[in-house]
Amino acid sequence: MLRIPAAAVAGCVVLGLSAPAAMATDDPNPIATVSPRTAKPGATVILTLRNCEYPSQDGIAEGALIGGETTARSPIGITELKPDATGEYPPGTLVGITNINEHAKHGTTERVYMACASNPNKAVETTVTIAP
Repeated sequence: MLRIPAAAVAGCVVLGLSAPAAMATDDPNPIATVSPRTAKPGATVILTLRNCEYPSQDGIAEGALIGGETTARSPIGITELKPDATGEYPPGTLVGITNINEHAKHGTTERVYMACASNPNKAVETTVTIAP
């Protein structure tokens, strides 16, 4: 399974609240989004990643390691991103559906990292707020 290298996460591009504005440009860098932007633990969220050089190679999304002698991640686990087959998103958009982990801290803003399989070292970051 594809994993995002730790060095890529450390140097990723922060998109956070600027992602909607960035989506309106011809930016060649990957653009990540989480929808909805605020979700309760256990809620389903849709992850999207645009501008991958080779979207047919898929992508990956993951939350940060929790630590404490575990490989668990928050607010999401490792999630595969696949090319959109619904036509709902622009061509070449990768999409994944996952749930916010039950142990995500209420009232916090958590980071989600995404990368194209064609360039896993170019990770991007977005955020999701965990509802109180």
